[in-house]
Amino acid sequence: MAPGGNKAILTLGDGSTIVLNGAKIGKLARQDNILIKKAADGQISYRDVVVDFHPSKNIIYNTATTPQGGQYQFILADGTKVWLNASSSIKYPVVFNGNERRVELTGEAYFEVAHNAKKPFKVISNGQTVEVLGTHFNINAYNDEQAVKTTLLEGSVKVSAGKVSNIIKPGQQARFDHGLIDVMNVDADEVVAWKNGFFFLKTIIFRK
Repeated sequence: MAPGGNKAILTLGDGSTIVLNGAKIGKLARQDNILIKKAADGQISYRDVVVDFHPSKNIIYNTATTPQGGQYQFILADGTKVWLNASSSIKYPVVFNGNERRVELTGEAYFEVAHNAKKPFKVISNGQTVEVLGTHFNINAYNDEQAVKTTLLEGSVKVSAGKVSNIIKPGQQARFDHGLIDVMNVDADEVVAWKNGFFFLKTIIFRK
């Protein structure tokens, strides 16, 4: 079995779609003075065309979706890097206006959030919210999984659902299930093996 390849569909704010693995290198689209480009390695980035540009008050959202066996990498407008795993989707604004940076995730993604103390980064997934200022973490929020798992590799994150919240440290994982958040120590390298193109297998030996 081979690891997932670079396969994804990008849905723009006007409803049009771009098959990213079939798109040419270079400019893909322009929205609200943000240029969407595809690099030689397939990575998608959002960059300001004009430095002093003031974005419109209307928020334009894009949605990236990966099929089974697909993955994709993105650099959002604030510089945050996102690795989207197979059978997943992420909805995000082309420009982060207002007092927070907010995205919605279904499935699994690894985030390296660009630091901005004045504008927290929030990931909404299956009833929970993960809030950070700038850090590295992984969220597994597939609909067929019993719990939403948030694993921290660097910095600190706040995981909340309703009135319940927890702050986790590097090497810890928060599991949100049926309104409760449990925190445990995990092997972070195992959790993010998919991001680096690896399968993590465990051997179980049965003794008589």
